[in-house]
Amino acid sequence: MLIGELARRTGVSTRLLRYYEEQGLLRSERDSNGYRRYGPEAVDRVRRVRELLATGLNTDAIRTVLPCTRSAGPGVRDCVHFTDIVDG
Repeated sequence: MLIGELARRTGVSTRLLRYYEEQGLLRSERDSNGYRRYGPEAVDRVRRVRELLATGLNTDAIRTVLPCTRSAGPGVRDCVHFTDIVDG
C-alpha cells in the first residue's frame, strides 16, 4: 500500500509516517518511481508505535522495545531489555 493508504487506515498523517520511517520505527520499500510502498503489517506496526508513544516512551525507547511487541493483540514478548527500558 502507498503512504496515503497507510495514513488513511491508521489515522496518522503522511508526514508523521515519514518521521517514523526516519526514526527506524517503520520500513517501506521504494517503487521505481520513488513512492514508498508498505506491507499489510505496517498498519499494526503504526498502531503499536502510537500505543507506545501514548505510554510516554520516546522514539529511541520505542525503537528498542518494538521488536518485543506482539504483531497482533496487546502485550509484549519476554524480552530481557524491555523492563530495563520501561523502568528506566
